[in-house]
Amino acid sequence: MQQILRFPPPVIALTLVGLGFGLVPVTSGFPSFSIPSLGIILIAVGIVTSASALFQFRLIRTTFIPTDDPTALAKDGPYCWTRNPMYLGILTALTGLAFFVGSLSMFIAPIGFYFVIDRHFIPYEETKLAGLFAENYLEYQRRVPRWL
Repeated sequence: MQQILRFPPPVIALTLVGLGFGLVPVTSGFPSFSIPSLGIILIAVGIVTSASALFQFRLIRTTFIPTDDPTALAKDGPYCWTRNPMYLGILTALTGLAFFVGSLSMFIAPIGFYFVIDRHFIPYEETKLAGLFAENYLEYQRRVPRWL
């Protein structure tokens, strides 16, 4: 298993937020991107999206831990329009936080999160789901996009 998969996605997100905040003084000379109202909206949408995805996992009684083996394939609720609503929700909230704070360094969090999740977690999960749910997952994968 790839070493990065040992860290839960929320821990990765919080680490990147900490890095972004730590670099705020370094980027203080750059233009501000602060749009607090947009930031609050994106944070709220992100939280609702992730929470609804987690709720869907609870309904079908499967794990939300990326490295555990799922017992069911989530295809309802937010999973109708994206295969990764939890990750999309976190990404949306991180983007909202970056707009709320307005520092260029805060955009490290959503950009870094996207690349870590898209390059490491999602391929790992897709391989696992294809092995566990075979044609049922492959049909779902053809029908519903990875992100949006």
